[in-house]
Amino acid sequence: MKSTVIRVAAAVMALVMIASCFAGCEKKPTGEEDITKPPQVEGPSNNDYNNDVNVDDSTTTTTATSSSTTSTGTTTTKAPSSTTTTKPSTGTGGGNISQADMNAALNALGYAYDAEQQIYYSTMDPWQRHFGFGDEYDQAAAYANMKYTTIKADFEYDGLLWRLQWWKGQYGVLVGAELGVYTKQIGDNSTTFYECASDEHLLDMSFQYYMSASDYRKNNELFHREEQAHWWLTGFKFGYVDSRKCVVVATLKAFDTEMADAIEKSFASLTDAPASREKFKYVTAINGKTTDCYTRKGDTFTVVWERAGFENY
Repeated sequence: MKSTVIRVAAAVMALVMIASCFAGCEKKPTGEEDITKPPQVEGPSNNDYNNDVNVDDSTTTTTATSSSTTSTGTTTTKAPSSTTTTKPSTGTGGGNISQADMNAALNALGYAYDAEQQIYYSTMDPWQRHFGFGDEYDQAAAYANMKYTTIKADFEYDGLLWRLQWWKGQYGVLVGAELGVYTKQIGDNSTTFYECASDEHLLDMSFQYYMSASDYRKNNELFHREEQAHWWLTGFKFGYVDSRKCVVVATLKAFDTEMADAIEKSFASLTDAPASREKFKYVTAINGKTTDCYTRKGDTFTVVWERAGFENY
């Protein structure tokens, strides 16, 4: 009975999330030209803690951008490009949803929108934070057309059992990734359920998302999330992807050497990873080509994830 309830709840959560994404799709006024998004537009630094809404409801502008990004230790310079952003409809004509109303709806559902990268992401204190996470959620997600690959790294630190769980793949009509941090009391072996990390247990994390290993090697990033202290760092964008082929390059900073040692040990034997699947291999430096590997500099890890883990479908 409990499993059934959890499956239904997870399916409802997934459908709500997908509905929030469609809320961001406005009808294009008749005669309006298509907006072409240039490749690899840099997004803003999204510190979700005090700024859940991250969309500028401004007038139509044309901007030129030229920036430099660092990916896995290699710096590349992007050529100047221009993009046109259109002021959202006020909602007074044609039944379109205003940007302000869309943001309010998204925040109520636990999400926000990055207009520059055109991605949806979870806020710091969404309603989902009160429900923790358990293995049953992964089992139920497939019923809501959420098909992803996931990895779990379990370890003990500071009197708690910790779980780092990451996901990447297809979320209904979206592609994306999630980096989660969870804890529970030592000795609590009666359930697979973990609490979402509290404010004092937030970890500095970031990630870059690529649709394939080929895109990763060409540094053709789909989107990224800036480094920030979080318990559930996410990013979702409309599209289709095979969860076993997309690549996530993630960074994770431990609190101290003791915690870093525990995390590294957990990488050696990822929980529930089939023996036939790839596991993270230690490398002295990320070379921009090798996947399913990690490097450690002090207490900070950089992980390139492609095939490791297991599917929920």
